[in-house]
Amino acid sequence: MKGVPKVGLLMLVSLVAAVLMMAGIAACSRDGGSRRQGRGGPQPQDLGGMVFRIADFNQYRFFPSPGEIGTPLGDAKLAVMESIQDDFNITFEIIHVPENDMLVRLSPAVWAGDMFAHMIITTMWAYGRLLGADLMGDLGTVPTLNLDSDLWVQAVHQATSIRGEVLATAGIFEHWDRVWAIFFNKTLWNELNLPDPYELARRGEWTWDRLQEFAGIAAQDLTGDGVVDSPDDRWGLVATPDDLIRAWYASMGGRFFDFNPATGQLYAPVATGDGIAIANWMRTFSEVPGLRHRGAAQTTADRIGMFVNRRALFYPQALLLPGALRAMDDDIGVLPMPKRNVQQQTYLNSVNHNAALIGITKPNDQLEATGIIMEALAARFAPVRELQRAELEDIILRSDEDVQMLDLIIPYAVYDIGHIMGPAGSGFNIPITLLNQYITNQTIGDFSSEMEAHRDAMEIAVNEMFFGN
Repeated sequence: MKGVPKVGLLMLVSLVAAVLMMAGIAACSRDGGSRRQGRGGPQPQDLGGMVFRIADFNQYRFFPSPGEIGTPLGDAKLAVMESIQDDFNITFEIIHVPENDMLVRLSPAVWAGDMFAHMIITTMWAYGRLLGADLMGDLGTVPTLNLDSDLWVQAVHQATSIRGEVLATAGIFEHWDRVWAIFFNKTLWNELNLPDPYELARRGEWTWDRLQEFAGIAAQDLTGDGVVDSPDDRWGLVATPDDLIRAWYASMGGRFFDFNPATGQLYAPVATGDGIAIANWMRTFSEVPGLRHRGAAQTTADRIGMFVNRRALFYPQALLLPGALRAMDDDIGVLPMPKRNVQQQTYLNSVNHNAALIGITKPNDQLEATGIIMEALAARFAPVRELQRAELEDIILRSDEDVQMLDLIIPYAVYDIGHIMGPAGSGFNIPITLLNQYITNQTIGDFSSEMEAHRDAMEIAVNEMFFGN
């Protein structure tokens, strides 16, 4: 990485020392919309030597991997886990279940009355399958779990509150590596003499109109054929088509599905006048030559190559950068996903389907102990989150201003039940399919008519999954 390190060895040592001395004290964190401050979590108590089981697709989330042993991060994880085991008289057991295996492992166990594990962690899309199979229990019934506290990400609860039940949460670990942002080629930006993007973002004026303006300035015919129509020309923006559509639509306040408080059932905001207006703006943007290279047939490596080789000004994607971008010679910067307009109150940054959600299964009959340990993990993992944040800043972000942008990105993470439930039922996939046909492929010409034709069918399908009607 050719950048200015943001965190030195002394800071890492200091952080891990704090963990080792005060593993039970929650440090300040900056996770998905929350601020964890002061002493947090339950007081130590004897849980009778129980084995607390966590089923997780990441077997090294809580305990260090072989490569982390002896490192500040590995020492911090171990200190936290050992402190909880000692203070609550429990033993942790991590059950490694790859995301694609979670449904087949969980389903027979749950329907046989076995909770399988006290806590289930899997990716968002795999979690949607669990919800579709009606395997997950109501976190709101856990008496020792305070879901209203700033230990937990409220946006997840809002997206997954179904039938008056809270069926997923997040907060023990950060989602920064799955939250979308806009990377820009800073070297090209400076060559084009564009205004200070960080100041625009800080003032709340970083909008899609401004991105459109700068993308148009960047677009250039490099092949000499008189038009910007080739990967060898220079474009305003290049990105993975499907994923971009989800993140772009969400950044402008668009939602695929939400709950109607009057009826208690799901409806499709994407089919309303406002949802259609957002889609129409996106289509207009994509029709302007040189602004967005749609290239659905391109590989990810091809798209990254365009950005690395200065043939695109913007590259939207999750904060976890591929190695090719980390190693590029041109300088890069990061911004939040733009607003729809300056009236939009906050930046809205979509969380992709590889983000992890946390839940309990229906047969969990040890709810009190489950809540105690979940709260302890969320509070005591704060120093681990700080080390992981420091690593993010040190490896991926190249300036102090880029680090400052995290406060406009991570706290404003967006979750949509339509994104989560995508693999669970065809009705949930209709909006993204139609948006891709309308905006990326441009194979349909009237989004409003298409949504009107599909709205009743998809709303009936998604409500049948949850409500049986």
